[in-house]
Parts: sequence; C-alpha cells; structure tokens
Amino acid sequence: MRGQNKNTLKVLAVFSILLLIVINSKTTPSPLRTKVTELGAGILGSSHNTLLWFGRLIPFSGYKAQNKALREQIELLNTRLEESKIVQEENQRLRDLLDFRKIVPYTTVPAQVIGRDPSNWSNSLIIDKGANAGLKQYKAVLATKGLVGRVVEVGRRSSKVMLINDPNSKVGVLILRNRHGGILVGRPDGKCKMIYIALDSDVKKGDRVITAGFGSAFPKDVVVGDVVKVGKEPGRLYKYAIVDPAQELSKIEEVLCIK
Repeated sequence: MRGQNKNTLKVLAVFSILLLIVINSKTTPSPLRTKVTELGAGILGSSHNTLLWFGRLIPFSGYKAQNKALREQIELLNTRLEESKIVQEENQRLRDLLDFRKIVPYTTVPAQVIGRDPSNWSNSLIIDKGANAGLKQYKAVLATKGLVGRVVEVGRRSSKVMLINDPNSKVGVLILRNRHGGILVGRPDGKCKMIYIALDSDVKKGDRVITAGFGSAFPKDVVVGDVVKVGKEPGRLYKYAIVDPAQELSKIEEVLCIK
C-alpha cells in the first residue's frame, strides 16, 4: 500500500511539472493552455481525493496491534463475566439450600458433589462429607426439590450416594392424591418406576409421588417426583407408573444429608 502511494506521488509530480511548463509557455496557444489547465485541475483534484482516501486508510494499518489488544481485553472481560455468572448461580443455589435446610424437620449436613460414578450400570455420587461430619450409612440424601437418594458407603471425609434412579435403588412411596402405595425402583434411562400399584388404583399422569416413610432410611412425605406414564404389564396383578424425579439428578451439585 505504501509503495503504491509513493508511485502515485511520483506520477503526480511529473504531471504537475509538465502542466506548469505548458501553462507558462508563451508559445502554447491560449485556448490550448486553458483546456490543459482545466484537464490538469480535474486530474489533480481527483488525485487529491485519492490521496486523501489513502491517507485515511494507511493509518489504520498502524492500529492492528491496538485492535488486537482491545479484542483480547474484550475476550477477557467476557470470560470474567461468565465466571461471575457461575459464581452468582452457585451462591443462589447455596442460599436456596440453606433456606430449605431451615424448614426441613430433620438434622442435616450440607455437602457438595465432588464426583460421579462413570459406570453405565449405576447412578451414584461422591460427596465431600463423611463420618467426621456425622454421616451414617443408608440415611437419606435430599435437595431443594426432592429426594436424591441414600448414603451407601461412608468414609472419613467423603461418602457415596446411590441415586433413586439407580437400578439397585428401592424406596417405599405413596401417590400423594390417593395415598396408594408402591415401591420405587430405578431405571437405566434416568427415570424411576413405581411398581406394585393396586389394579383398582386411579393413579394417573401428573400425580405427585412422595416417600412412604417405611423403615429408618427415608423420612415420610418427602417429594420424589411426578407420574409421567401409567401402565400394566401382561400377566401381572398390579399397575406400574413411570416417575420423573423432581430433582434433576444429572446436574445436582449440592445436597443435604440426613443424620
């Protein structure tokens, strides 16, 4: 670009000299000098505009480093903004969990999820609390929207939690609307299945499922999920219902463990 600009200047300089010679020559007829002057003025004016355009364009090439630095600053600010959003969302979840802890009628220990079982045959979490925090095996684990699972292994500073959608999980449950009972088992697809529902039960899609409170593992009346499908398997004397867990178990990050 700069080389083209220099060549243009050279051509204009030569043309200007020739133009001055013609205009100032006494031997050149007056009408010819007039036409040459008009032609020269047009060319020089056009060339002047061209040079102005080059002049505006050329300085921008010097701003490349500055533009790059500005782009990097924008990317950094965007990154910090995303990090700020993540922190805000985490703070909101923790506030919700602490508020939920205040209304739960049990003694609980808050814990964070620090790992997940990568196996396709089980659904479990690793949390950052264990025996040192008072956790015990087989006790229920909750979240703000409902039942998560139960503690199945307890270490000193960490524990393993089996989720309610694990195929090995079994929870005594009730249909909230009619108090009809059944057993909730896990499924590989991430949902749960309520089995042993009486044939005469009017269970239907949208019914809320809660814990029955049988035994010492799960307290009574904890929300489990909602019925999304009802059916009857051939040759069986009971109905079943597919239940969508109230808590999104695949994304859970904080829990409350009942002591």
